[in-house]
Amino acid sequence: MTLMTPPPLDQEDDEMLVPHSDFTVEGPQPMEATPAETANTVDAQSVDDPPSARFTWTIENFSRLNAKKLYSEIFYVGGYKWRVLIFPKGNNVDHLSMYLDVADSATLPYGWSRYAQFSLAVVNQIHNKFTVRKDTQHQFNARESD
Repeated sequence: MTLMTPPPLDQEDDEMLVPHSDFTVEGPQPMEATPAETANTVDAQSVDDPPSARFTWTIENFSRLNAKKLYSEIFYVGGYKWRVLIFPKGNNVDHLSMYLDVADSATLPYGWSRYAQFSLAVVNQIHNKFTVRKDTQHQFNARESD
């Protein structure tokens, strides 16, 4: 589900990058993005064995955020650069909007495309039963990079 065009290279004043936290949380993780692999893996993967990993983004004081949108730090998935994009107050809706984003889409060659199956989760740290996880797939390209 793609609702917006790729963000420009220059971030607006109402945006901010949220640094990665080294804080480890027990139990369910706040954010998952799959497929993923470490940046230094160079082995070719077959179609039957796609790369897979987990990215966790912990956002402190989420309910106090005033920024229109936030980007996670960049992480590598299958040798590609990705990041998570959120709109805390929604993107043309009145609730949180969250997307997987091709972090370097503006610098990729003409005609690029990549397919990914992934899940995004929001963890309720007080009542785990309210945790939400969505599994999806998307063909990313220059017009639909998130």
